[in-house]
Amino acid sequence: MNITNSVVLITSAGSQLGSTLAYHFATLGATIVLCDKESSQFNDAYKLCREISSHIHKFPINDHSIESISALFEYIDQQLHRSPDVLINAITVEAMPNIFDHAASDAFTQSLALMAATLFTFGQATAERMREEKKNGVIVNVISHNDYQDLSGLDNATSMVAGFTQSLAKQLTPFNIRVGGVVPGVEKNSLHWAEIRDELIRNTEYIVSNDYFSGRVMAA
Repeated sequence: MNITNSVVLITSAGSQLGSTLAYHFATLGATIVLCDKESSQFNDAYKLCREISSHIHKFPINDHSIESISALFEYIDQQLHRSPDVLINAITVEAMPNIFDHAASDAFTQSLALMAATLFTFGQATAERMREEKKNGVIVNVISHNDYQDLSGLDNATSMVAGFTQSLAKQLTPFNIRVGGVVPGVEKNSLHWAEIRDELIRNTEYIVSNDYFSGRVMAA
């Protein structure tokens, strides 16, 4: 895929991973649509990308309901008159709480539920529009960790991303829509977090650019 001529939709664009991915793909000449809950970080990511490109759009979204996601795609249709060529689900993993910490169980469960919702709802909505426009689209699920000193929770997230990636690829291959995943593949303290982030971004770009990559997860 020619990234320069692509529309790239990035979820959780206010996160460190999402904003860095947005900036990187903006430097490659893509038209970027940033999506996330309204926040100062989200606005900062938009301003940063606008410093290097005028082809930057942002849409605040409150939740993962059908109504909210429909509003997002209506905005994209109005602004760009085309659907995204690339969806990048940027997901930040929370550390897994102690199994005996009952106070943290609800928050951790909600975090996993949000991850599943992001993978499925954005993937479904984007794939439907890619199929309608008969375009060779790409969906990439990318995860990073909030705290690289504590990588607990990463195994759960990696398994979820691998499962979604493989399942969606099987369903979408007949429509020429590729699906890939990128996860951190390092041991504790073996690399500085900035190096891990750079590897995640490079692997994401590789999947988008490589027309033969689908149904697999790369470890950064």
